[in-house]
Amino acid sequence: MSEMPANNIRDLVESYNQPKERMRSPQEVLARYNQALMAYRELSFNSGDVREQKLTVYHEIKILGWVLGKAEKNVIKDIGEHSNKIFYGVKL
Repeated sequence: MSEMPANNIRDLVESYNQPKERMRSPQEVLARYNQALMAYRELSFNSGDVREQKLTVYHEIKILGWVLGKAEKNVIKDIGEHSNKIFYGVKL
């Protein structure tokens, strides 16, 4: 195993002592959650090939819901309400 130079170790320790991003407030996380839901809605009604983008936004919504302490079924319900999918004749 090679040793890391002293400068790299100092930089690594310094990065832990001074994180680049601060903790987000619950209001900021909720605002981002709602923005992600709107982005998901726009992607759902887009006719182009947006599968990758939609999947990325889906995962972001799930993570933000987890951070907010929402139950997974409620997050999935929110996603369904912002989708264009129809299940058993009922739009979710």
